[in-house]
Amino acid sequence: MLLLKSVVCLVIIKLGLSYLPFHKFRRLFARFISTGTYRETPKPDIDLTVWAVDTAANLLPMELLCLPRALATKYLLRRTPALTLEIGVEINPPKQFEAHAWVESNGNIIIGDWPKTVSYQRLWVWE
Repeated sequence: MLLLKSVVCLVIIKLGLSYLPFHKFRRLFARFISTGTYRETPKPDIDLTVWAVDTAANLLPMELLCLPRALATKYLLRRTPALTLEIGVEINPPKQFEAHAWVESNGNIIIGDWPKTVSYQRLWVWE
């Protein structure tokens, strides 16, 4: 069931990112993830959600890179406290501009990890 939820979530997010201006998408998405109740989510449940999002993203016949995956994870785990969606840029002047999105829980990356040879500078944190 979680895999099916991930598929639906990723498709809706991809369509929203493709057809809405980002400021409108961000406002709408914020409304959907806002909740008055929070509960601690066990690590195995977080890991299962990340697996479902990554698996669904790899199975769908469209390009779903880091931002849709991070947004889907943020949505599916919206009741988990201390979960942040981060967006940053790679720190490598000779290379072309490259942005990346990831989700952290209490300072630990849960989706969107990158190789240790790459560094990203945070530009924006969405709590």
